[in-house]
Amino acid sequence: MNKNGILSVVIVVSAVLLIGLWALRTGQQRAGARQFDCASAPDAPTSLTAEKLPNVMARMAWQAPTGPEPPTTYVLETGTATGKNDVATFIIPGSSTTTERQGVPGTFFLRVYARNACGTSAASNEVSVTLP
Repeated sequence: MNKNGILSVVIVVSAVLLIGLWALRTGQQRAGARQFDCASAPDAPTSLTAEKLPNVMARMAWQAPTGPEPPTTYVLETGTATGKNDVATFIIPGSSTTTERQGVPGTFFLRVYARNACGTSAASNEVSVTLP
């Protein structure tokens, strides 16, 4: 095979690979197949609590949603006032319903969301914690 033949084979193989990767990336599937293993976003977590611990630490705990769609992750938002998310956002595995974080002195407002491939829930109840 000459150089032009080898080059043609490389171009065709590259094109096939790129088209295949594009199809996987954009979620192209056979007709009627679900793109994700969920039908909707999970319900909101409930009963969020926050307690201060020694050394400017806080422990947050919540109840997992009880709906049919389980979360794959939780999103914990922290702000300096009610409804704000201006301090930090933490991603927590869906298998955990507690987390401990170190902070700085001050009062913080927290809420947690449940998330899966189909979307993000409404916010949990909001709580505040004051770190010394």
